[in-house]
Amino acid sequence: MAESNTEYSTILGADAKFKGELSFESAVKVIGCVEGSITGKGKLLIANGSTCKANVKANEVAIEGFIQGNVEAIERVEIKAKGRISGDIVAARMTMGDGASIDGHVRIGFDAPSEPKASSSAEPKLTAARLARVK
Repeated sequence: MAESNTEYSTILGADAKFKGELSFESAVKVIGCVEGSITGKGKLLIANGSTCKANVKANEVAIEGFIQGNVEAIERVEIKAKGRISGDIVAARMTMGDGASIDGHVRIGFDAPSEPKASSSAEPKLTAARLARVK
C-alpha cells in the first residue's frame, strides 16, 4: 500500500476527533481519532499515532497506529511495525511487520467468513453422544 497523501481522497487530520459512522468510496487516511465504525470500498490507512475505537470494514486496511475493535478486509490487512490491534481480524490476506501486535482472533484466507460463527469457542462442546463415548 502506498503511503503518499495524494493517494488518499480524504484525510482526517491529527487534531481531528470523529465520533459516529465514517463511510467512504475510495481511500481514507486517518491521522486523528475515530470512535464508532469505519466502512469503505477502498483503502484505509490508520496512520502512526492515530487511535481508533471502531469496528473497521474496507477493501484494504493498513495499520500504523492503534485500533480497538474488529477489522475486516476484503483483500488484505497490513499491520506495520508500530501497528496494534485489540480485536478480531478477518481478511483474505495479511502481512505483519516485526514489532506489530494483535490481541484477538485472526482468520485469514479466501474462505474466511465475514461473520464469526456463533458456535465458535476454544473448547469443544460436550454433546450427549460425546459424553456417552467418554464414559
